[in-house]
Parts: sequence; C-alpha cells; structure tokens
Amino acid sequence: MNKGKDHAEQLIYPVQYIQGLIGGTAHVILFSNGKKYVVKWFDVYKRRGKEVINEYLIGKLAQLLSLPVVPFQLVYIPKEFIKRTPELHSTIYHYTAGIHYGCEFIENSTVFANVRETPPTKKEVKNRDMLAGIMVFDQWVNNSDRGTQNVLFEILGDGGYYVHMIDHGRVFPGRYEWSAQTLIEEPVYNYHWPFYIWTYTLLDSPNELTSYIDTIVVLPNESIYEIIQSIPKEWKVRGEDKEALYQFLLKQKSNLPEIVDQIIEYHNNLNEQSQ
Repeated sequence: MNKGKDHAEQLIYPVQYIQGLIGGTAHVILFSNGKKYVVKWFDVYKRRGKEVINEYLIGKLAQLLSLPVVPFQLVYIPKEFIKRTPELHSTIYHYTAGIHYGCEFIENSTVFANVRETPPTKKEVKNRDMLAGIMVFDQWVNNSDRGTQNVLFEILGDGGYYVHMIDHGRVFPGRYEWSAQTLIEEPVYNYHWPFYIWTYTLLDSPNELTSYIDTIVVLPNESIYEIIQSIPKEWKVRGEDKEALYQFLLKQKSNLPEIVDQIIEYHNNLNEQSQ
C-alpha cells in the first residue's frame, strides 16, 4: 500500500454534501465523524496556490497559542464523492480528490460585518481576553485580511458571543503565492481594520497588547519548525520556501515590539481625534 493512500485512510471522509458558501469555493460537507466541516480545497484556484496551505499553517500556529481559530483538521475527499456531487462539477474551479482543509461549521453565528454598527460590549464577548492576542498574532503572521467578513461571532445561549478567527489565506509577504523570494520583502502591516478599532476599545489597557508579545516570543522555535514541516507532502511546498517561512516567523518575533508600538500609537491618535 502506498504512503499517500495510507495517509488518506487515517483521515475522516465525506458522507453528504450540505451546501456551498457565498463568495468562494468553500463547501459545507457532513463527514464520517458526524460533524459538518467547511472544506477549503487545495489547488482549486490557480492564482491562490498557497491559500489552503496558509489556512493550515495559521490554524496550527493559533492552536499553539490557544487562540480562537475554528476547530479544524485535514480531510480526504475521494474521486467518487466528487463525481456524484454536481455542485463540485465546475468549468471555473478545479475540485480534485485528495487531502484538503476542513474547519467545523458553526451553525448559530454571524460575521462582524453584521454587528459592526452596534458591536457587542465588553461583557457580551465571552472570550474578550483573547482579542489582544488576535491583534498581535495577525501582525506576527502579517495578515492582510482581517476584514469584517473574516471574524465569526458564535451566538451563545445567554445572548453573548464567542469570537472566532476565520479565513487566513492572505498572510505572509506574498499572500496566496508566498515564496522564499517574497518572504524577504518588507511586510506591509494592517492594523487599521474596523475589527481592530473595535477590539482596541475593549482592551483594559494597551498593556494587553505589549504583554502578548512575550507569549509569541517564548513559543519554542522547534514547535514552529515542526508545524511548517507538517504541511502535507501532497501540497508540494518546496523545502527552500519552508525554510524561508521559518526564518520569517523568527525574524517577526523580534519585530513585534516595534509593530505593537505603532498599533498603540495609531489607535490612541484615532481615539483622540474622535473626542
């Protein structure tokens, strides 16, 4: 039995197609473990070669820091499932059998865009203590897309909310197509998004941001390296690109104090202007 097949047999497999999601190539599918997953497909869109790789890497790094990324795992989609699912027959997108990324489908939820005008209060956000971490983490991995659609609010039974990080395709210098060449470029940082503005108003003090720097800095470099090396071989990331990404993340650790100072200055100025 070949290694690829052996690997696939260890993964959960699809049982029933549920629905497509608006605005992309993600589909909700019921799997053999009884859970619904939003499946993001590797190599579905040629100009986004590393989109799913980024989702996987950010998910793993966020888990390492106990940040609220939606629970996920690798899933295996066989040819037979694609053949019998009309929604996966496309002349635009390239849905193939193999190993893909699946995050749990959270039914009772909404995106930040839908609550932006009257966002939750500090008391209503049950994991408010994680928000500063999201803000600093995004700068560490050079996330350029924490837009209003890329934050999920799970609606809890008591009327409160639990914030989830979603959609991490556009990270690292080079975004969907990062490489050893792009990773040596100077990152462009984005800390002006509406989600960050709202987050900053919920902090007890800017010290929440500065103290989180140490949380990232003390991450064992070996753990970061292992995550990068765990990218499925089927996704064909070159060794030199993996090494460059590892070096980028280590360098970003040392850059965090300066980046966070810029974040605090920006948001303090913004607050002064609004008063």
